[in-house]
Amino acid sequence: MRATIYAPDAAVVDGRVLRNPGLLVDDRGVIQHLDNVSALTTEFPEATPVSLSGEMLLPGTINGHNHAFQVLMRGMGEDLDFMRWRSQVLYPVSERLTQQEIYDSARLAYWDMLRHGITAVADFFYLNDQGCENALAIARAARDVGIRLLLARTFYDWEGAPLRYRETPQAAHDNTLLLAKRLSQENLDPWVTLHVAPHSPHGASKEMVESAVATQKELNTYLHIHVAEGQYEREAMLSRDGQTPIQWCQAAGALGEKSLAIHAVWTDENDLEILRQSRAAVVHNPASNMILGDGIAPVIEMLRRDIPVLLGTDGGCTNDRHSIFDDMRMAALLQKVRMTDASVIDANTVFAMGTSVASHALGLNGGRLLPGESFDAVSVSLDDPSLLPGPANLGHIVYAMADTAIKSVYVGGERVIHEGRPTRFDPNPLIQWSRNWQTT
Repeated sequence: MRATIYAPDAAVVDGRVLRNPGLLVDDRGVIQHLDNVSALTTEFPEATPVSLSGEMLLPGTINGHNHAFQVLMRGMGEDLDFMRWRSQVLYPVSERLTQQEIYDSARLAYWDMLRHGITAVADFFYLNDQGCENALAIARAARDVGIRLLLARTFYDWEGAPLRYRETPQAAHDNTLLLAKRLSQENLDPWVTLHVAPHSPHGASKEMVESAVATQKELNTYLHIHVAEGQYEREAMLSRDGQTPIQWCQAAGALGEKSLAIHAVWTDENDLEILRQSRAAVVHNPASNMILGDGIAPVIEMLRRDIPVLLGTDGGCTNDRHSIFDDMRMAALLQKVRMTDASVIDANTVFAMGTSVASHALGLNGGRLLPGESFDAVSVSLDDPSLLPGPANLGHIVYAMADTAIKSVYVGGERVIHEGRPTRFDPNPLIQWSRNWQTT
């Protein structure tokens, strides 16, 4: 067996910082052993040693919610509420994007995510053009950059949205099955996994959500849905249907143990009990919720009910940053100030939300540096001023670490980022194209 022994000064393993560990990674990019370096080199003398002196290894973070194409709108919608942002920025810009621009925007967003330590992302994609070619473009972008992609293919039929978002329920089902076939034909495993994503209670009719649920079961995959993001949705649905958005999703069959409720900000006690009983997970997007002025999700109440909570950055124009490390900090600080209690949530909890909890909720093999897990990892410099004085612990990582500390990022054992630069492609043409994109 060809293998590599990584020897960092420290590693975060199951929420604990181990000093001077050794990790044996096989040629498939899977961690086989965790031990001291001396023992590993003795037992596996043919393995290639890689010294990571002065560095700490962290599990790669997982972005539970994003729209990669929105990175092209970064800087265009600042200080707008959701409705104005949607009508003045999202709709007009998204209508003009070509398939090549969709591909290039995804490469830009995924590179940005990787350099911030994100090794897997759920991309909620809805520029479908009544087909699957655009979705295939972002799948190829993920492979070309080297990030794991959970391609959440959207089901959308609200007549107020751009035509390229919209389909009939039957067409959405058929096109998603076609996409699954095309992904298999292009052999994009293990980089891309297909999920389904009825857009939201305001973007998808009940018939559309039911079509998505049927498709989810047919493909035996996961389901994502925006829900209870803004107060307007809750008030409108209570007036129209006499149900909260969470109740409506439950009635449509969209909540289950393979469901991801995106946002879930405006939820009451009954909603939280529905989420608990359904065993659905919640994707918390703290920075996006703050930027759009949507509110603060009741994360503490969710955790107290054992509802799995993971983290998402949301799109590049409703967060501006693609960093789950950043959102760990945001999530913790928001709950501390909301509850006026500094002890109500700790660094270990939010670190798990961005790694192991997310991995489990999304069906990934990763999020922990343990035998049997994929070697999706982030190497950070212990000499970075944001991690001093040492020795660095999880408190340093969650509350203090700057992105300047990140040196290398590995996905499946392959180093895909080194010193902030991608290793799978030359970024210079992409930089030149994107630099002046908004003025063309």
